[in-house]
Amino acid sequence: MTSGAGPSTGPLRVLVLVSATGANLRTLLDLAASRPDLVEVALVASDRESAGALEVAAAAGIETWPGRFTAECGRWTDCRTPAEQAGYRDRARAFHDRLLARVEAYERTSGALDLVVLAYHRWIHGAFLDRFAGRIINQHPGDLADLGPDGRRNLIGLDPVGVALRRGDPATRTSTFVVDDTPDGGAILVRGPRVAYSGPRPPATADVVAHELRQKQLSDRPALTWAVTALAHGRIALDPGRRHLDGSAVVLLDGRPTPLGGHDLDPVEVAA
Repeated sequence: MTSGAGPSTGPLRVLVLVSATGANLRTLLDLAASRPDLVEVALVASDRESAGALEVAAAAGIETWPGRFTAECGRWTDCRTPAEQAGYRDRARAFHDRLLARVEAYERTSGALDLVVLAYHRWIHGAFLDRFAGRIINQHPGDLADLGPDGRRNLIGLDPVGVALRRGDPATRTSTFVVDDTPDGGAILVRGPRVAYSGPRPPATADVVAHELRQKQLSDRPALTWAVTALAHGRIALDPGRRHLDGSAVVLLDGRPTPLGGHDLDPVEVAA
């Protein structure tokens, strides 16, 4: 991920890892359809044997690789002891090592992949993360620039929308960030528009779910579109020599440092 290093001979070739319905995959497919010179969704892989996103990819004529993560690795929630947790992590790493081997074989016959986009419900560690270091991005449904007094990110984890709404936030937003070996701690490229919440306080589970669905359309989609477009143009780089308060690398946009949170799409901007 270097400034000015966009693809010179063709579009940015993207591998998408999916687990669910395919909302982010649809965003990428729409972008590829409108800008085939910039982006190509080359391959879609999943941790599951069946998922809506796999059906979306197959309907678009994209090669799909179903997976059997739970059958091969088990469930984290079933691990009761440190030894069981360590065994689960080892199996998860091995699962992604096998995926990497398959990806590398694909690249030898079908060309290099430039970017990995996660719409994925698994942590990735080990060789896969090393192989695509700085080239894996993820969508997180919380404002990762929201820090506590200790400089740590407040809205990491599995329920950032619920946490934000239960503490009384008037709006929520999505962050697109570079995946590293920390829990939701990588460099933030862009934050999507804020999505106002006007439901009951405190929100019920159904209220949180409904709001997050709105956020997927109104904040996820523009954030991912902007990020991938900027990467395809070679506008984004990381400066690991400079760090924000939370320890994440400073993101350079067109060679200029951005504040913590990266580019801000609030109010809404259209990707160039």
